[in-house]
Formats: sequence, C-alpha cells, structure tokens
Amino acid sequence: MKEILVILLITAVVFAATNSTDPFVKISQTVESILSSIDKFLQNLKDVLKTHMVSISRTLSVILGLVGAVLYFSGLNKYSGRGLIIGAILLYILADFISSI
Repeated sequence: MKEILVILLITAVVFAATNSTDPFVKISQTVESILSSIDKFLQNLKDVLKTHMVSISRTLSVILGLVGAVLYFSGLNKYSGRGLIIGAILLYILADFISSI
C-alpha cells in the first residue's frame, strides 16, 4: 500500500513539474485531487458497508426470532428460546439504530 501511494505521489510530482510554469501550484492541485478522490472512495465504501450490515442484521434477527420462538413454544429448550428471542429483538434494534446514523 505504501509503495502504491509513493508511486502515485511521485507520478503526480513529475507530471506537475513538466506541465507548469509554477510546479508547486500544480503539485498542490494534484495532491488535493488525489486526496479528494480517496475521501470520496472511503465515503462510498462506508455507505455500502452500512447498507449491507443493516440488511444482514435484520435478516439474522428474523431468523433468530423464529428459531427462538420454535424452541420456546415447543418446550424443547425454553431458556435458550427466550435468550434467542431477546437477542433477536436487540439485534433488530441495533440494526435500526445503525440505519438511522
């Protein structure tokens, strides 16, 4: 990762120095554009990860709730069923909280 960043910066510096009368202005603009593109990439990555985390959490909470209900109401294991139902409710609340951020 460091090597790629160094190569990008060296390329920007060389390109800026050869195409401008004032290389420092061009270097500054090039570095700013690189940093802004990295920032946009990280913002998009955060949005995609948040969307997928919320959808996976909601799906898992429904599955946990159903399994817990079957265990609790069938009498196979009431304590584990109750724990799964409580965990499903908490997971759904957490997913709803994450989606509102």
